[in-house]
Amino acid sequence: MRMRVNYKGKLILACAALFLIFSLALAWVQLQREKDHAKELYRFQFAILSDLTAGFMQHYPVDSVEKFVSQAEALDMIIPEVKICILNPTGEYRIGDSLRGVMSDYSEEPEVQNALIAGTGSGIRIPFGSDQPHFYYARQYPDFMLWMDMPFVYSETLFTSSNLFSIFLLLLFFSALCLVLLHSDILRKSLVRISDFLDSESPSNLDYSQFKLPENETGLLLRKIMRNYQQLQQSKDEINVLQEKLIRHFHYVQEGICIFSPQREKIYANALFVQYVSNILDEPTFDMGRIFSAPEFKAMTDFLDASLPVQPNDAKLPSYSALVEKNGRTYKLRLLVFSDNGFEVSLDDVTRLEQNKTLKQEMTNNIAHELKTPVSSIRGYLETVLENGMDEKQRKYFLERAYNQTLRLTDLIQDVSFLNKIEEASDLFKKEPVVLRNIVEEVANDLHIDLENQAVVFENALGPDVIVNGNRTLLYALFRNLVENSLHYAGKGVVIHIEMYDQDAGLYHFDYYDTGCGVDDVHLSRLFDRFYRVSEGRTRKDGGSGLGLAIVKNSVQFHGGMITARKYKDHGLEFIFSLSK
Repeated sequence: MRMRVNYKGKLILACAALFLIFSLALAWVQLQREKDHAKELYRFQFAILSDLTAGFMQHYPVDSVEKFVSQAEALDMIIPEVKICILNPTGEYRIGDSLRGVMSDYSEEPEVQNALIAGTGSGIRIPFGSDQPHFYYARQYPDFMLWMDMPFVYSETLFTSSNLFSIFLLLLFFSALCLVLLHSDILRKSLVRISDFLDSESPSNLDYSQFKLPENETGLLLRKIMRNYQQLQQSKDEINVLQEKLIRHFHYVQEGICIFSPQREKIYANALFVQYVSNILDEPTFDMGRIFSAPEFKAMTDFLDASLPVQPNDAKLPSYSALVEKNGRTYKLRLLVFSDNGFEVSLDDVTRLEQNKTLKQEMTNNIAHELKTPVSSIRGYLETVLENGMDEKQRKYFLERAYNQTLRLTDLIQDVSFLNKIEEASDLFKKEPVVLRNIVEEVANDLHIDLENQAVVFENALGPDVIVNGNRTLLYALFRNLVENSLHYAGKGVVIHIEMYDQDAGLYHFDYYDTGCGVDDVHLSRLFDRFYRVSEGRTRKDGGSGLGLAIVKNSVQFHGGMITARKYKDHGLEFIFSLSK
């Protein structure tokens, strides 16, 4: 695992590296100074020694040089390690003139060459067969040349008594390092405060005055960061509010809306859009990406392929509009492309516009028709009893028929009252957590005789975890009316199936179908109208109020959902609906 180094640690490492480089450079410079100082000292000593030797040679014969050496050593005038040779003026060796040691020729030595030119010469080198450098010195006189050799030794210790300046520099460096660390610690604490501020769960609720910052450039920078962060947080809060308003608007608007990314991935879709798409496609789905491969949306997909991508600075962004007809309903499809190549698809059920025009007239006619039939029957039966002489058995028969018509009239009045209560006084229906599987089982138990008589296979595929916060009475009425509708019109030996095929954060999505005779597409958009009669296929039997599917629709809407009807696999009838959790 890689170890992370904090800001202070990095600063200490950088200062230590700088100190090491500075120390090495200082040591090298100081050693060079010591070496140069030693060279000058050697030159000075050899100059004195050569003058003494030359003066002695002027007063004594050459064969008495040994006397000079002995006397000079006795007086500590000659350093014991020094080797002295007397050379010819041209730098060649003079036989018998060597004070210590013998060499055949010195004329090629650098110091001798310099002495021949400048009068004196010196140099440092390591002689053959040795590992220690030697200092060589040569000096020219009128009649001879002196050449000297001595091991070169100088102090290699950096901190000497003469090196107080180096010590001062080191102390100054450490003092500067302490000041840097002190200021870095202040900066680190400020950065830690900012980091704690940015890591806080609710920075918008923090008191910015609690962050004490230094009064310098660092504090000024950090204040700007905090001010920009405050502005960013305020902008974020405003965007969140606008987003919440927009999503709430999309949720309640009477139009299906879906926002897609430039990669054609769903960002948001309201329940109405999911409902419409499920009705248009061949089967219920929550995958909105399927519309790009569906034949019903091919024209829109081709338009997208031809129009995208767009440039952000385009003055006019492309849009598309068309009508989609499926399962007896007509939808207006609209497409809006955004500057980032994302786009919005909306679906509006325009079928209801025509229905609304005639709804009041049809309602009046339907109610009058539905009331007329049982009232006329009751009147006819009673007139027969009153105006014709008949025995007790005949009288009882006609009275029972009249009574049955009153029951039908009562059911009709109750259903109308129930519908009005849902639409106009929905707050009277209290909500509670309801397990839908139990409701469906209760409906099946209450209608088990009718189910057995018609050999219906009832499939309740709801799980025990499908729980809706709703009204038990309305939910029971919803599923009972669906099942009774199938019993009345689907025929015998059919299958009734109910399941939850998908869910999202706020809605359950359900699929209910029977495998009966079905209805034509032209009737699908009218099935939820009050008293609507199917002229072919499914004709309503006596005894029904004609309000069952209208109650179903209103119950679904009470629970925040939508419902549509369509054919089920070329026969039968299928209802796709949703309920809020």
